[in-house]
Amino acid sequence: MLDPVVLALAAEHGRTAAQIILRWHIQLGNIAIPKASSESRIRENLDVFGFELSDRDMAALAELDRGQRTGSHPDNVN
Repeated sequence: MLDPVVLALAAEHGRTAAQIILRWHIQLGNIAIPKASSESRIRENLDVFGFELSDRDMAALAELDRGQRTGSHPDNVN
């Protein structure tokens, strides 16, 4: 969430980096289950339906894919 592309889109849309990433997943048709530890974060996570990312925004985010995982592979969960 510290990537300059994500941060630039967040500033452009007046949103947080987390909201940009959540909106990206939603627009891709992915099921996003965000973690939140406070009421303010829960509200922030829900506030992703009042804006849309443009095709240019979506393409810029797609280019960030490095083929790396941040968690375990779903096929290897015990």
